Amino acid sequence: MAPIRSILPLLLLAGLSARAQAPQEPPARNPAPDESWAMPGQEPAGSPASGGASEDLGWSGFPGATAVPEGEAATALPRLPEVPPLSVVEGSARVHAEPPPRPEPVGPPLVPNRVSLLGAHTVGAGGVAAGVSLGFPVVSARVAVGVASRVDVLAGFDTLYGTMNELRLGGRWKVLDGGARWSLGLVVEGSRAFFLRSASVEDKGARYLSGRRNWNVMPGLVGGFQLQGARAPRLFLDARYLVSFDTEPLQRTPLGGLPPDMVAASSWPVRLGAEFPMSEKTSYSLSLGGDFRGGAEDAAFMPVVSVGIVTGL
Repeated sequence: MAPIRSILPLLLLAGLSARAQAPQEPPARNPAPDESWAMPGQEPAGSPASGGASEDLGWSGFPGATAVPEGEAATALPRLPEVPPLSVVEGSARVHAEPPPRPEPVGPPLVPNRVSLLGAHTVGAGGVAAGVSLGFPVVSARVAVGVASRVDVLAGFDTLYGTMNELRLGGRWKVLDGGARWSLGLVVEGSRAFFLRSASVEDKGARYLSGRRNWNVMPGLVGGFQLQGARAPRLFLDARYLVSFDTEPLQRTPLGGLPPDMVAASSWPVRLGAEFPMSEKTSYSLSLGGDFRGGAEDAAFMPVVSVGIVTGL
């Protein structure tokens, strides 16, 4: 029995070795795919738990999928609102929608300014214009009242800063009318001047600077020219002949005898300037010129300058 017991382990070892060396079947070339990932929470198709079904559910069985009823087509997606075209601003990395252009505001046309106090254009029947000016040698105030379409009555006041005060009254007649561009008229004014000091104690004072005497008459011509545009300047030229009457003349020479009761002298005032409209009825004025005088006691030439404002009432 001892030899048998010693041989038995050897026989068992030889049998196991022969079984290990026996050939095994090769694995299938196309094994069934593992679809356990397709349906989370369910057994793959074909497994006993799934009832042996082999249908591939795919994405339709994934959680959150929308089931489409059989026999019905999928509805179209809603149409999104149209977005305005985008434009890139040059020099900037930002992209923004270009706003539509805004229409330019259209206002009423400008009404041209026709109110003239220093030119030949009259204010018309019922119209009123007024103005003041500051300059050398006098400060002036003027008013024009229209009594007809081409005739104005003029009234004014001049002062040589209190040393001479003069009241003026006259008229303006527009003889030629070139429409809105030019006009030519006749003007005449008479005045009464009052002096702070008497002639006997005055030496190159108010009479010398102003050229006025007790009574004065100034006829002349005045023309105006309107530049193109509703707010364009209006040029004027005023040329007159001044006759002054001195009712308190003095005899400057010792042996000249008694002076006459009245002495007349003449001069030629010339003014050139413009009225610059600021609104429909208001303008500011600039006047330059001088008086060419022929009186023995007056300056041969006296420059004149003034700046003022003119408005319609």
